[in-house]
Amino acid sequence: MKKILLCVASLFVANQVSAAPHLQGYYQAKELVGYTVNKIQQNKAEYFMLDYALTKPAQPQAQFVAYNDALGYFQAKNSGVNGDQFKRIVQKVNPEGLRDQYVCRTDISGAKLAYIAKRDEGCSSNYDTKPMAISQKDKKVTFFRRWDFDPTQSHFDIQSYDINEAANTETLTLDYVLKFEGRWIGNSVRVIKGQTVLTDSSTQPTYDVANYQYSGPRSGIITGGESLLYSDAPYFITDNAEDTAADNSANHVAKTVFNTFGMMDGNYRGRNVNTDRPVYWVNRDYVSQYTLENSTKAYFVSDPQNFVIDTSMTGPFDSWVWVDETVWDPEKGTDQASGGDWVSHAFNNTYNITGESPTFCMIEDIAKGRPVTGYFTEDGKGSWVPSMNNCKAVDPGFVPRIYTHFTNGNGEKVAVSSLRQSAQDIIHVRTQHPQGEKELLTLDDVKAMKSSPRYLKIKTDLSQRLGWAKPYDILK
Repeated sequence: MKKILLCVASLFVANQVSAAPHLQGYYQAKELVGYTVNKIQQNKAEYFMLDYALTKPAQPQAQFVAYNDALGYFQAKNSGVNGDQFKRIVQKVNPEGLRDQYVCRTDISGAKLAYIAKRDEGCSSNYDTKPMAISQKDKKVTFFRRWDFDPTQSHFDIQSYDINEAANTETLTLDYVLKFEGRWIGNSVRVIKGQTVLTDSSTQPTYDVANYQYSGPRSGIITGGESLLYSDAPYFITDNAEDTAADNSANHVAKTVFNTFGMMDGNYRGRNVNTDRPVYWVNRDYVSQYTLENSTKAYFVSDPQNFVIDTSMTGPFDSWVWVDETVWDPEKGTDQASGGDWVSHAFNNTYNITGESPTFCMIEDIAKGRPVTGYFTEDGKGSWVPSMNNCKAVDPGFVPRIYTHFTNGNGEKVAVSSLRQSAQDIIHVRTQHPQGEKELLTLDDVKAMKSSPRYLKIKTDLSQRLGWAKPYDILK
């Protein structure tokens, strides 16, 4: 396996099988870059036996692979990982890899294939019935994992890593699929890392990130739908937000718009739209550069916009943006509000907080080291969001609840004390850029987005992974 240029300091063991699907727009794209790299790096340890098996000649029957031989091969290619560290990683992600194994090694249509097998087993291309497989075709390496969580439901986790030396790009894809009511559902992520030369002659890495999710039509009380996250162009990141690519092949992240075009097949209750029919739900994120108190640069979404309309694209629609404060404007249909929505949206997305996400006042509690207090009805079904200008003003009928931790997208408990600097950063930067300064999404914007060549091309490329007869044929 060739060295991954998208490198990290050490192998990272991921417990989840997909990357924080609850994150929105730019924040999800940001996480997906690191997640895909870490997942591919993890595979270097998880699949080391099969990676070594690819170097052996094909045989009609399963062949014996010695653990020590595979370990020696791995360490020769990954000298920065010592033996004890490696064993700890493998013990966590694939305990079976710490012993000798039988492996099938076949050649099919120009691809090398290896999968875990039984002694004396005849070999074929039917890898999808096996718990683990790996294939290599030209410079593309693909990892396959089958998870049988119960006897009737198999989940498939597939990642591939492909190098295009002529274009100087690396493409990493992650697919997580399962069959539900006779159709494949799941999500497909693609990260393309390239390079661009700026007008100052410096070279910068670029990223083109997309995530397609499909859950099919509504089934009973289960909401269906699909969505595609993508940027309007590949992007790069530098401290100077005015930097430009010499050939205009990429934009600075602060000049890149991140879109999510989704269809939700479920009940929707909004200001102007109230329906049980499917709706289009579109997000558009404008990203700005912010300066933290320690003078480092950070990026947050200055205008997180939303648009919802019936899929017929007729009738009323909802169009709004998350901001900290709004004034009453009957012409624009905005109410007077001061809930601190921009701060809570940016904080909860940036730091991957899920479930009962903190409000502005709770984030301010964290920043100032006060008891972090939320307000709920006695039965816990209703909540109160105080004004950011008076966090102690609470309507009658709501009782306080003190938080010592929140839960992140990995299901881990995060102590509020560990978020203090992060909360201080968000409070500090909130006024650096005008909120809601961009024109809100219109129906014409949404129609243009849905018919744009970039949207259509990316959707076609990623959605096809959920259309094969068997889970993503890794031999193609």
